[in-house]
Amino acid sequence: MKERIKMLRQHTKLTQQKFADKLGLKRQTIAAYETGIIEPSDSTLLLMCKVFGINDEWLRWGTGNMLNIPTDDYTKISVDIDKNDPRARKAIIDYWHMSDPDKELLWTFVDKFLKKEGEF
Repeated sequence: MKERIKMLRQHTKLTQQKFADKLGLKRQTIAAYETGIIEPSDSTLLLMCKVFGINDEWLRWGTGNMLNIPTDDYTKISVDIDKNDPRARKAIIDYWHMSDPDKELLWTFVDKFLKKEGEF
């Protein structure tokens, strides 16, 4: 993983200090990652992927493409919801299982709610 972290930093054309600043870390921490002295936590790896648009599988295991290029905005949002927002994920799944009349009722409520919100 140390080689891929260094490759990522070099790809961004950032110094260790600037790379660290973007992640809210110390330069010494980045140096330790790049030399393999320490390994980043899962949350730090996810942060790197999010900040720099990198594929998590590539960063962790070297598989797939380096860059995380979603096919469209909907795909990116769906993946983000699936990973980071369990309540929204559940709401989407619940919506999917609703009957057509219940979906129409929900959309009627949403439309009224959004119009009301827009009045402020």
